[in-house]
Amino acid sequence: MKGERKLKKFLSSLDKDEGIILLCHHNADPDSLGSAIAFSNLLLNLGFKNVRIGVAQSIASYSRRLLSFSKVPVEKNPEITESVIFILDTSSLEQLEPIQIPNNSSIIVIDHHVEKDNPIPAEISIVDPSRTSTAEIVWELLKKFKFVDEDSAKVLLAGIVSDTSNFRFANSKTFKTVYEIMNLYSFSIGEIMQLVAPVTDENTEQAKRMAILKACQRMEIHKVKKFVIVTSKVSAYEALACKVFLQLGADVAIVGSEKGGVRISARARDYLVRKGLHLGRLMERVGPIIKGSGGGHAGAAGANGRENLDKAIKFLVKEVEKFLKGVE
Repeated sequence: MKGERKLKKFLSSLDKDEGIILLCHHNADPDSLGSAIAFSNLLLNLGFKNVRIGVAQSIASYSRRLLSFSKVPVEKNPEITESVIFILDTSSLEQLEPIQIPNNSSIIVIDHHVEKDNPIPAEISIVDPSRTSTAEIVWELLKKFKFVDEDSAKVLLAGIVSDTSNFRFANSKTFKTVYEIMNLYSFSIGEIMQLVAPVTDENTEQAKRMAILKACQRMEIHKVKKFVIVTSKVSAYEALACKVFLQLGADVAIVGSEKGGVRISARARDYLVRKGLHLGRLMERVGPIIKGSGGGHAGAAGANGRENLDKAIKFLVKEVEKFLKGVE
């Protein structure tokens, strides 16, 4: 894997008292947080004493069960004093706001997203877009360092399950990693799925229901040949609204929010992904429109920014329509 030898050499050159922080993108999902926890376990095993994890803004509710596996502090919006920074599952610095990266830091990026035109300036980049999750890359790195343990395996498998949407977007490399993990340890996939199951209570469930009903009330339908694009706006749960729209019959769903900034989620049916639709690449182009950043997978993507939600949704609809006109 490109960059792994350089990483080994870099880590071996560091003093064991060197401060190291591992950063996760905003609303850290199980892939980002699980990868950080597993890699922090590797660093502890190598003898590093001052290790912590930082998350931008928040941790996704369905990631929070993974916190019990962390042996190092996990802090929200940390002030960085460390000189060594690992950035995991994150393709742009905007996804780390409001965290400030000090100048002259040694930055190491570990990610599975396609590199953008202006990638994070890193001393070492270990990026493999052929992987369906960053957790798979971290698993490969742990093997190279001859370190694996059950807790790390669990959180990495949780990241894989989550980022592949319960293996919907998995490929042969995904299943090879899953086989290796399951062959080493006796836990079940059901146990791992429970780790990343939605965290709900009565208030949360009511808020979700209201968000979905409002999304349906505000939805706009765009028809292209036999295909249906649905757009809407809510104040929260944009990704959930997209999922519901697909269940109701949409081929592509785009849902935005302007609460506390601009957020956009989009989802597409698998057969359109197989035809070549890539929402993640479209969201990268949305980033500058909303004065933020975007990206993601072919069938599930998102963007975060500061303004121009309507303009961004119009752009996405236009680009998806253009794609659909060429699909038989």
